[in-house]
Amino acid sequence: MNIIVGATGQVGSNLINELKNKGFPVRAVVRNPDKLSDKTIETRTADLFNLEQLTEAFNGGTAVFVLTPENPTSNDIIEDTRQIVENYKKAIQATGIKKVVALSCVGSHIDSNTGNVLMSRILEQTLDDLDIEKVFIRPSYYFSNWLGYLETVEQYGILPTFFPEGLKIEMHSPIDLAKFIAKVITDTSSKKVYELTGQEKYSPLDVANTFSKLLNKNVTVQSIPQDKWKETLMSVGFTENTAVNLSDMTKAVIDNKTVPERPNDTIKLPTTLEKYINEQLKK
Repeated sequence: MNIIVGATGQVGSNLINELKNKGFPVRAVVRNPDKLSDKTIETRTADLFNLEQLTEAFNGGTAVFVLTPENPTSNDIIEDTRQIVENYKKAIQATGIKKVVALSCVGSHIDSNTGNVLMSRILEQTLDDLDIEKVFIRPSYYFSNWLGYLETVEQYGILPTFFPEGLKIEMHSPIDLAKFIAKVITDTSSKKVYELTGQEKYSPLDVANTFSKLLNKNVTVQSIPQDKWKETLMSVGFTENTAVNLSDMTKAVIDNKTVPERPNDTIKLPTTLEKYINEQLKK
């Protein structure tokens, strides 16, 4: 049985579909089962802070997929991560899981003030001494992050970003990522760490030009200055703590810290930015 934590998120939901379509047994671990789009999936309800619930959810599994929490309303997201990851570890040990696949991120090898990237570093370091098969997957920036600005792009022709408009970074499709994870979960892996990139690097200007082409309208980049990052994030529901951590991660990206540890050994996922956005716009 393949246990999937975060089953209602964009990666988790696509991962479940991929495993199910290939005929592999799968169990979704969620806080709210009502958010699952596929009601035929075996489901366990668990709060990740509740070790007893999490252990019950992992019981009977052979492989488990785990990830760091995403909670913009947290008042201490780093401490939350430590508690949740420790619970993962204890639940895995208690239930005899034989393989863990952990969704980390590019840059997690860096011991520095990298904000949210530190959460992935905690995930890797905490699970590293488990005496089972461990695979850490380090993706780069998701194309889907830009879709959050779609309404602004369509209405005003503006693409907001915290990045400089010409900064090219590694990006890829979260759907490609889910397909890759499904393969890693169900195959015997020969590697402990996979670092993933896209076919090429893209800048916010490239993203704006892609929207311009696909929407047939002029789209310009609006780079938000660093001294406005925290204020901007808090205005849309982030706490001061999560806003600071996301700002620190953004600064780490701009400072070129969130790069692959082994740049010559990365795996390039296939979908281009234009193809991904075009497919999403059709939905």
